Amino acid sequence: MKAPDAAAPSDRVFADSIGSLSRALRGSVVSNLVAASLLAWAMHGGHPAGVLAAWLAGLALVHTWRPLLRAVLRQSSSEPLTAARKARRVEVDALILAAYWGASSVMFFHPGSSLEPFYWALVLGGTAAGSIGAHAHHPRVMWIFLPTLIAPFALRALLESDSDSRFLGAGMLLLLVYLLYYGKQHARTLQRMIALRHENSALVEELQSQAHALREANAAKSRFFAAASHDLRQPLQAMGLYLSVLQGDGPTLARMGECMDSLDRLLAQVMDLSRLDSGQTTAHPEPVALQPLLQRLADTYEAAARKKGLQLRVHPTTAWAQSDPLLLERVLANLLTNAIRYTEHGGVLLGVRRAGAGLRLCVVDTGIGIPNEAYEAVFEEFVQLNNAERNPERGHGLGLPTVRRIAALLGHPVGLRSRVGRGSVFSLDLPSAKPSDAPAPRAQPAAAGRLQGRVLVVEDNSLVRDALLTLLEGWGLEVTTAPDAPGALLALRTTAFDAVLSDWRLPGAEDGLAVLRQAGVLQPGLKLAAMITGEDTQRMAEAQQDFPVLRKPVRPLRLRALLERYLREHKAP
Repeated sequence: MKAPDAAAPSDRVFADSIGSLSRALRGSVVSNLVAASLLAWAMHGGHPAGVLAAWLAGLALVHTWRPLLRAVLRQSSSEPLTAARKARRVEVDALILAAYWGASSVMFFHPGSSLEPFYWALVLGGTAAGSIGAHAHHPRVMWIFLPTLIAPFALRALLESDSDSRFLGAGMLLLLVYLLYYGKQHARTLQRMIALRHENSALVEELQSQAHALREANAAKSRFFAAASHDLRQPLQAMGLYLSVLQGDGPTLARMGECMDSLDRLLAQVMDLSRLDSGQTTAHPEPVALQPLLQRLADTYEAAARKKGLQLRVHPTTAWAQSDPLLLERVLANLLTNAIRYTEHGGVLLGVRRAGAGLRLCVVDTGIGIPNEAYEAVFEEFVQLNNAERNPERGHGLGLPTVRRIAALLGHPVGLRSRVGRGSVFSLDLPSAKPSDAPAPRAQPAAAGRLQGRVLVVEDNSLVRDALLTLLEGWGLEVTTAPDAPGALLALRTTAFDAVLSDWRLPGAEDGLAVLRQAGVLQPGLKLAAMITGEDTQRMAEAQQDFPVLRKPVRPLRLRALLERYLREHKAP
């Protein structure tokens, strides 16, 4: 909405024109006085020096009468002037200046001299032509200045009896007509340029406003997803923990587990897309050995492939690529999941081959294939070509959009070749890298048996808190719970703990990160301080520098492995 005092476009153009005119006229004062001085020097033989000096002084007064008058009246010049008042002042000053020159040309006209009229014609014509560039900003000044400047001299010359003077007068009138016509055209062009500049400025401001609105909308969307992530992950966390406590392998428990896994995957994919769109995900490229990565993925998905009677193979390679290993694994996991999901016969192959100076990593399947016209559509959110019934077991259409966004973040172009009924080949082009001497990290297997130790659980959600209590006690741990930071600090001051597990968002002024930091101060012998959270903000990186972070809904096996590793590693011999 336009502000009440906002100027119309025509008003802004007029104000800009008057401002440019005022600046241009200030620069013309010196040239005007120099031309007059040269003309006085040329006339010094035919006129008394005192007369010429008085004339020059009068011209200087014409140029400076306003500031001199303000000085005499002791008026301040700091008061702001509107564009209309500035225009009127310029018009009056132009009329006075032109009238002074015009009257002077008549007073000093010397028909007996062969050169003096020519000098006057030369100075008047030059002054008139030179004024066009400035006066075109406000054409009314031009229509005042030019006739008043030239017409008196031209008419005086036409009144003479000799042909030379008449010819000079006629020439000056023709010059006046030409300058008025040229000035009119120049003024139109100049006004269009100024108007266009203001239109462009308005467009730039509008684009900047729209870009700001888009950034605000994107930030609002990220805040919404962050809040939704936290609120959705809480019941999911409780469901997963209670499900892991239940014993038996009946069909009801199995279906509950499948439903929760499906909901967990959907939420994780939506949050992945949100983090990528909001710029929260950053890449950290490093040399990556591709064979261990591909083999680890094959081991992870081998059971799913075998369940469908598919063969999952990895073509051996010694290649190293420059990439972020975690993000690259997420891309390949999505591609591999899709390949297995849409392949009924044959198998899936993971392989690497040279592509120019780089590498091409391929996921090849013998599945249903993708029509050529659908190559772009499959990378859009929630698009599934062969799932009209929206069966959640066949995904949600977010895997390939995630692949494209992560690949763009990594700078790895995604390729696709496919034939309907024959299969598909998804490829990633990666820069090659030299082998690194850093050993690949090895996963620590979780040991069976009961755990020993005392754990403090800080969680404001009663469902999640009770589920964690039941789960941890089932593993043999002694558990104390607290719903907020004050309760947690009270427990830390009165009881020795081996581990503290805290949610990030807690009621009150202090969050879970503050609780974990104070826990380390109050109990220097603490073996583990970990964050369990559903937050989805960049503050996660702040916690990960000091404490392990588990994202809700956390898998019970992952939580047990973390507890077991820290409790066993720090166990006294």
